[in-house]
Amino acid sequence: MKKLVLGAAIAAAMFGAAAQAAIPTIDPANTRVLYISGASAAATFIDKLVTSTNVDATDRICDPASQVYRFRDTGNTEQFAIYCKANNTGAVGVKNPSLPTGAANANLLIYKVNTGGSGTGVTPVAQATPLAFLNITSGCTEKNAGNLSTPADIECTNINNNQIPDMGLSDVDPIQFRGNNAINGVDISATDVAKLTVKAAAALTFGAPVTWDLYRTLQAAQKSTNDLPASCLIGDRTETCMPSLTSAQIASIHAGKWDEWNALKVGNSATAPGLHDWALTQTTAVPAFGGGNVTIADLAPVDAPFLHTCRRDVGSGTQAQSNIIFLGDGCSDAATALPPANATDADFAEGDGVAIIHSNTSTGRVDSCLRDLQNGNDAGSGFTNQWGHRWAIGILSLERANAAYEFVKIDGVAPTLANVVEGKYKDWAENTFQYRNNASSAPLTGDKKTLADAIIKSAGAPSVMADLNGGFVHTFGNGAYLAVPSNFASVNGRFDSARPVVPFSHAVKTGASTFAPTNACRVPTIWGGGAGQL
Repeated sequence: MKKLVLGAAIAAAMFGAAAQAAIPTIDPANTRVLYISGASAAATFIDKLVTSTNVDATDRICDPASQVYRFRDTGNTEQFAIYCKANNTGAVGVKNPSLPTGAANANLLIYKVNTGGSGTGVTPVAQATPLAFLNITSGCTEKNAGNLSTPADIECTNINNNQIPDMGLSDVDPIQFRGNNAINGVDISATDVAKLTVKAAAALTFGAPVTWDLYRTLQAAQKSTNDLPASCLIGDRTETCMPSLTSAQIASIHAGKWDEWNALKVGNSATAPGLHDWALTQTTAVPAFGGGNVTIADLAPVDAPFLHTCRRDVGSGTQAQSNIIFLGDGCSDAATALPPANATDADFAEGDGVAIIHSNTSTGRVDSCLRDLQNGNDAGSGFTNQWGHRWAIGILSLERANAAYEFVKIDGVAPTLANVVEGKYKDWAENTFQYRNNASSAPLTGDKKTLADAIIKSAGAPSVMADLNGGFVHTFGNGAYLAVPSNFASVNGRFDSARPVVPFSHAVKTGASTFAPTNACRVPTIWGGGAGQL
């Protein structure tokens, strides 16, 4: 069988405990390959699940005593592939009993494509349609050799490895990909959904990030209206001092009802100024968090009160959950009168009376959109900034963090895991894994199915959630993920960072072993009569 020759690696470099990494030679005869498509918001989740050495030994996918190799695209936003020695019977130490065994499964090669988001984790999986994955056989350069605690970093320039995805990941359940959420304008059919085995993965927390200058301006404005404590310094990212937008305001923005930030009035008088106009009057320096001073007028884009939104593209689960939670999109006939606004940046200019909306093909590009608009540059990382420094709002999961933006509260509630567990914070969704079952003409079977099930099992464990959340750092509270109660019982409805489980679900328990599956249009309720915190 032909080997994938990627470089002059030797066995010691691949498997020795202290050896330096090199671009490895991959032998298909002893390597199990799995192609995963879908949710870009959860890409970091999959990445860390497969590579982290902090995950419990029985849930680890890769052998922690051997080097892990991470191939990725140039921008490190759309594609990656993980190659490692499997943590099965051939591994050192405690092993994962759920992984496939035997010589053909000695090594694992797991591909993940983010482009197109959650929709590509549903329809192409059900219909067995090929997608373009990263090509790791040519055009690859080692950027960092890595070590046993850090995967080797290998950049690859070609994305032309056309393969049928074995498994998909979506931020919401498959049936939601219709109407304004339909990938390529084609609704997912009930027939296609019936071809999929759908398994709950985890609850993922989302939020409303705004550019850093807008965040600080909102802070100053809400201090002036006594909606934030006077003791809060500008730039404080702690929960107490986070500014807030209401659900109705966020819905109005995402429906394209406002084209300027001046639509948000500072104060309750009939002549209250708009946010941008108010900011320009704040010319006296005020104390900043961390020392020094800041002048709010300097944070406002010059002569540019225009509202920019960094959203995801149609077919994205990140976008679908936002459409559902804030606009009720796809959940009722009445919601059709208030659809989410689509991209406008190619057809309209600032001042044309419409919001400037940027549609992005991945979570990484939403991140780039917010960063570039905050910094007033064009970093060339998937978003083209022709507008300069602007105030913008986005849609991201709490996996993301950057100095160029920060999340705001929604309805006065911060996007913390504790607030989700206590039923106070609304912007979260239960993501799902799915693969083809026997109703399909090409079901996932054998060792591939065993590997897929092992990944799903590890993905749902509370200990895995706890380990992963430590890498999603926010001043107001770390983390993005919670285990779901259909898989793991909540303990008295309380938040435990070492065992994070949400007691609520969009699924409904109907009997001792039966339940109505997750549906993002359903209001989350307590699972099986369990407890909830006041």
